[in-house]
Amino acid sequence: MATQTPSTAPANPDQAKNSAPGPSQPSGMVAFIERSETPMMVLAVVAVIFYMAELLGFWSMFGWSQGYQLVALVIDVLFVLDLALKWSVLGKKYLRSPWFIVDAVSSLPVLGSLAVLPGVGQGLRFVRGFRLFRILRTLRTLRVLRTLRVLKLVKLINDGQNAQGEAKTFQRAMLGAVTVYTTLFVAVVGWIYTEHSGDAQALAQARELEFYLVLGSLLGMILVMFVVRYQIPAISAVQVRSLLNVALPSQVADHFMKHPEAYERTVRMPATIIFCDITGFTSTVEQLGGDLSTLKIHLEKAMDVVTEVHRRYDLIIDKFIGDAIMSFRGGDLVEGDPADHAYRVVKATIDGLKALEALGDPYFKHMKVGGASSTGALIGAFGTSSRLSYTILGDRVNLAARLEAAVKQCGTRNLFCNRTWSLTKERQDIVWRRFGKLQVQGKQEFMDIYEAMEPHNQGPWLQHFHDALDAFEARHFTQALTLFQQAHALRPNGDSPSERYCTLCQTLLKEPPKEDWSPIFHTTK
Repeated sequence: MATQTPSTAPANPDQAKNSAPGPSQPSGMVAFIERSETPMMVLAVVAVIFYMAELLGFWSMFGWSQGYQLVALVIDVLFVLDLALKWSVLGKKYLRSPWFIVDAVSSLPVLGSLAVLPGVGQGLRFVRGFRLFRILRTLRTLRVLRTLRVLKLVKLINDGQNAQGEAKTFQRAMLGAVTVYTTLFVAVVGWIYTEHSGDAQALAQARELEFYLVLGSLLGMILVMFVVRYQIPAISAVQVRSLLNVALPSQVADHFMKHPEAYERTVRMPATIIFCDITGFTSTVEQLGGDLSTLKIHLEKAMDVVTEVHRRYDLIIDKFIGDAIMSFRGGDLVEGDPADHAYRVVKATIDGLKALEALGDPYFKHMKVGGASSTGALIGAFGTSSRLSYTILGDRVNLAARLEAAVKQCGTRNLFCNRTWSLTKERQDIVWRRFGKLQVQGKQEFMDIYEAMEPHNQGPWLQHFHDALDAFEARHFTQALTLFQQAHALRPNGDSPSERYCTLCQTLLKEPPKEDWSPIFHTTK
């Protein structure tokens, strides 16, 4: 039983803070480069179409050759400027990326314009074929890159060094593939124009062969990008989601699949937290005599039924701590206001206790739950550069853990802070028992704490308990003792908190407290 000592500690509820640190915003030029990707991709497609039309003689057929050459030169210059801008703004990071080789090859067709100069002839004509490789720029907009970022996130959650290794492997593979394909393309085009040099008829045959080479290459690229766009992400998404669900709460995994960059963001928002400790672990270990396999089976069954209830109420299951479960509701990944968060957590607590009892496990039948509501907890991914965990931080998280530890000492099944009670007291499907004032170990703050129950628990015994508590706090210990005894007798199977108060009343009647006495329970962790 908790001891009782004078206390004058002031209440100190956590303060609401609405500002939330977010991810750093890109600079103006970086943002401009990001916005220009889509227009440049469209321009790349147009350039390829124009190039193929030239190979078919479409522009000369209508006398538009000079106009086409001018438009092609402008497009080629734009790709050169795009390369130069990225190089100057992004620096070495860009040069080490696989996109540099794609953008560099996309810029080479500008050299083809030199073919119109005297003495140059068709020597540089083959570089115009590099316009085909601008199609590779569309890879930037495909979902495969989102999947790759998610895979990198998975690696970061589990092993940051592996994440860097996977990223470098992808870069090397893409750089090698583009280099080999470009070399082969140049070699084939060079061979075509070498074998068909001479008169205009031979040149026309060379242009026709080049057209079919470009068309075949283009169809191959489109087929590869179709597989990349629709098949690989569809398969990978299932695997990645399954992996993320092992390491992260389901709400967090779903959000990161859509917004993999969001793991860097934290928010300060209201939330309600609970710690659920399944009792009987130590005695079960002793009873099973070291049979850890049996222990694991029964503990997992018990935790399954509890977490299933938490999922039903859309709680974020933060972590498993041995035989305990930490869950919360709040943040920007779930909908609802603070009252809704608190209600779902309290209902999950009540239904979780019922589900565990209904399981009928011979070893794990009961659970202690402590909960608290915060006006501004910090929620997001925390950890180190090599490993992250999505969790919640704040003073009320500590309070919830201490309240869970106090449940056994108070004789209740759960304990919640006064803010949780205030947010849910109007709900008709929750009945609250005010246990009294409590100061947990390690905190100067004291407050009224409450036990959540189902409506069928409401009856004369509960009113007797509250009347007894009022008398106790008014120092009417004889009256309080009588009422606590009545509450214990009226409640089916008795009432443990009433028993504890009866013992305390009897102690205080024998040894009356001093004038500065306060009715505050002090618990150990």
